[in-house]
Amino acid sequence: MTIGSVIRKDLKVYVRHRKTLLLIFIAPILIMILIGSVFSGASGEGLKDVRLGVGGGSGQGERITRELTNNSMFIIVKENTTDPAVIEEGVRKGKYNAGIFIPEDETQSLRLYIDNSRIQIAPVISMALFSTTEKLSYELTFGFISTLWKNLAQMESELKPLKEGVLQINRSIEGLNRDTRHVLVSLDDINISELNRSVAGMNNTLYLMRSDLIRTADDINTTRKELKELDNNVSSIYNDSVELRDDLKFVIDNIDSTDAALLGIQTDLQDTYNVTCTDPSTPQCVSIAGTIRQIQDTRALMLERTGRIRALYNNLANITQKSAELHEKLNRTDIRLQVMQQSIGNYTLEISNIQGDIMSIENAITSLQNVKTRSANVSIQVNDLASDMANSTAGLVSDIDRTGDVLGEVIARSPAVIASPVKLEQDTVFKGRSYLDFLMPGIISIVLMFVSFLLASITIVQERSKKTLVRTLLTPLSLEGFIIAKISALVLIALLQGIILIIVAFAFYGIVVPVDQLGLLFLVILAYSVSFIGIGMALATFAESENTAMLLSLVLSIPMLFLCGIFFPFESMPALMVWLGGVLPITMGIRALESVLIYQEGFRAITGYLLPLLLYGVAGLGTAYLLLRREVTD
Repeated sequence: MTIGSVIRKDLKVYVRHRKTLLLIFIAPILIMILIGSVFSGASGEGLKDVRLGVGGGSGQGERITRELTNNSMFIIVKENTTDPAVIEEGVRKGKYNAGIFIPEDETQSLRLYIDNSRIQIAPVISMALFSTTEKLSYELTFGFISTLWKNLAQMESELKPLKEGVLQINRSIEGLNRDTRHVLVSLDDINISELNRSVAGMNNTLYLMRSDLIRTADDINTTRKELKELDNNVSSIYNDSVELRDDLKFVIDNIDSTDAALLGIQTDLQDTYNVTCTDPSTPQCVSIAGTIRQIQDTRALMLERTGRIRALYNNLANITQKSAELHEKLNRTDIRLQVMQQSIGNYTLEISNIQGDIMSIENAITSLQNVKTRSANVSIQVNDLASDMANSTAGLVSDIDRTGDVLGEVIARSPAVIASPVKLEQDTVFKGRSYLDFLMPGIISIVLMFVSFLLASITIVQERSKKTLVRTLLTPLSLEGFIIAKISALVLIALLQGIILIIVAFAFYGIVVPVDQLGLLFLVILAYSVSFIGIGMALATFAESENTAMLLSLVLSIPMLFLCGIFFPFESMPALMVWLGGVLPITMGIRALESVLIYQEGFRAITGYLLPLLLYGVAGLGTAYLLLRREVTD
């Protein structure tokens, strides 16, 4: 016999056994259709029909419930309860996958209960709920800060008229001071000793004095009206400042409450991490640790970004105090001006009396002297008032300018930056691919592993049990040729099944393998099949029957399934298991197929996997050759 005749004989055996032939064709088709039906959905759909219990309630809770209802992930189960223990017990009893309790007091933290026995979906549910609450927190904070920004902008627009009013008051008082000095100069020009010689001049002078005093009284009355308007503006500013300060106090209290809530979440997550994360390398623990760090960073950034609001609150407190002080000074100034107005009225009356009783010259001279003395005192008072007002208005104008600068700097920033200073945008690198695209390397590897294992081991056992191996070796065909013939027949079947899997994936699910990658794909399938055929033949030399060969194949293949990274990721395994899984032939085959089908890399990228696979095959065939040779020789 020759190698070709052995290959034809083996193929004819499969052809004669129609059930075996059908299984060779139908098995990969059924496996691909079954797995494709489960995983052919889009990779972005995520979880579905997650039962979520909701208890408690408030205005904010209704909004959270509506947001969760709109999320296709959750089926909302509302519980009419004010006790969070009811929600916790519902999760513990398996009534729903997770529960959230919303307290009626909106200052209290929401309570989230997760069924962590569902280790694969619990982190996804937790992150979805945290994302929902974070989104609502951002919307509430953004709305509040936007309203605050509008009030601050309005306040900034009112600061300029206030500044102009203060400066106008200062100018009015300075004009009053100049007028008073003019009066004093006029009084000093009067020579009392010459009054007796110039009664007519005295009457003229008294008339002029009376006119000046009336004009001064009008100026004082105008000044009092301006002071009244300024006092109204100052009172308005005081009220607005107090209101805005109270609003900012509410903002600061909300910020402190938010910080306390974040601290509570951080503490709960840290407790959860300490209790559940015995192995920090698991994805859940890594996710929880990342969430804890993110909350810590968020708190630090929030405290940093809200420093300006606290500074604004302190500045508003200073403005309120200054406004109150200016209000008091304006009231005192009005009282002084009122006294001056009354004094000027008295002066006018006295001058009228002097004009009416010119014969009482001595009394008139005495009255004139009194008028000069009183005018000097009034001048001193007005001068002091002008100095006080100049100092007060200078400080107030400086405070107004500084407040305007602070408000301008604050409102120049967008409320969105304050409400959400850090934004994260997510983008997938493999667009337009379904989850089944990423499972193709694992499906092909698993099908070929079982086919190669079982056919290689059972074929050799049958040859030995039916004594055809000995009869074949009595022909000119050597043991090496026999093994090569067996490998060739099994490799053809493996390549055929690989082709069937690719055709079914394209016909049913539209998965297309690039034409330029087909050569590398079949090269990987060839090396992969040779490795498992060699291992299967080595196992067959140890087996005494087909049942033993099948059990040995299962003993090796089932652990490989759990250590290849398809069902359980390497990131969740201990270091020893990661190393053990990494050196298995099925893992190398999956990674080689991923390089070809997913990452579409060249020949150089897969050589690191092909050489170990071929070494596995050579080692298995060498072992089978040595054992079969010893058996034939014996």
